Amino acid sequence: MRDLITVRRYLIIALALVSCFGIMMPAPSHAGEANAYLALEWFEWKEFNNGTQLLKETGPRYGLGFSYTFEFLKQHLILKPKVEIFGGEVDYDGQTQAGVPVKTDTTYFGGKLEADLGWRFGSLQSTSLEPFAGLGFRAWLRDIQNATASNGTQAIGYTEEWITVYLRAGLRGDIAVGEKARLFAEVGGKFPFYNENTAYLSDAGLGSDVTLKPGNRPSLFAEIGMKYKLVKASLYYDSMRFSKSDVVYSGSIGYLQPKSDADMYGIKIGVAF
Repeated sequence: MRDLITVRRYLIIALALVSCFGIMMPAPSHAGEANAYLALEWFEWKEFNNGTQLLKETGPRYGLGFSYTFEFLKQHLILKPKVEIFGGEVDYDGQTQAGVPVKTDTTYFGGKLEADLGWRFGSLQSTSLEPFAGLGFRAWLRDIQNATASNGTQAIGYTEEWITVYLRAGLRGDIAVGEKARLFAEVGGKFPFYNENTAYLSDAGLGSDVTLKPGNRPSLFAEIGMKYKLVKASLYYDSMRFSKSDVVYSGSIGYLQPKSDADMYGIKIGVAF
């Protein structure tokens, strides 16, 4: 039953995000550029308590994305919405609640929506700079699988549902290196103002579900790449940072989300038109 409920949640997130593709398709009256791409990234998730690492998850994840650059006011005012869906299975190296080491797998599935508003100085036909600011929404499911701990006891897995809403700001730049080619880069920071993590313990028979509110910490992102004719490829770095949550009690048991860090190193390959 827990697996069926998890699949249902996966489908709800996927359908909601895929529907955004149609919403962001450009109106014929606007200039701009569409970009559809595939992504492959190396994902790392770590949790800490008082400076001690409690667990580490590492492994590849895969994604599909679409963005569109709307250009207004003689191509100087820039609106750039983006949607991505991602997922994958990574290695879990951690411990049980009793501190017994355990290794298993964690399945991730989710997506994000972002929209930035910027002002372009210069021209894409030569060199341009664009400071920007915007909002982002990211949601994902983190499904920790059952396993056998190092002492032979059974460790029961469960599913977490994460939501974070954040501000983002940074600087983009383009340099033309030929008639049909240009280099581009962007760098910036994010600051979440709403975080939520719901642990579905009841699905695994571990008690009542618990909703935690991890704290806010800034994080960084960056991307560098090249567009040649219709092909667009880039290397990117993304991150998320959360401070520990307050303790929430379910019966006599107290739960908290430890300080958590996520780092993503990846490559995107797609078409721009």
